[in-house]
Amino acid sequence: MTEFNLTLDYYGALNLHKALLEAKFHMNPDNELVSGSPFVASAYIQVRDYLIQSGKGWDAWFQLKNRPYYRERAILRMRKHWNWSQLTLDERKAVAGDYLAPFLYSEEELAAAMSEADLV
Repeated sequence: MTEFNLTLDYYGALNLHKALLEAKFHMNPDNELVSGSPFVASAYIQVRDYLIQSGKGWDAWFQLKNRPYYRERAILRMRKHWNWSQLTLDERKAVAGDYLAPFLYSEEELAAAMSEADLV
């Protein structure tokens, strides 16, 4: 199989951002695996970085503390992760990072989100 490369301009990245935002943070998804997918998280982080580099003020938009609605949805999705309670601390950090992507956050914000995910 050949490699697939996608070339986007600013508006293409903006529309992909909107689609990924909907796919990752929908509370009633058709596919439960999308919101915590490491592949989707990685792709979305690339879109985030492109938008931030555009110089159009995206850095503040992608701060997790500025998006409590999406933070709460990510935590709710983490709670539904099939084996969240059996994961080690390092595994939880990685999984939580995938659910919280593409947002930017501190270690303290990550720990707080993980603690909230533990409260069932």
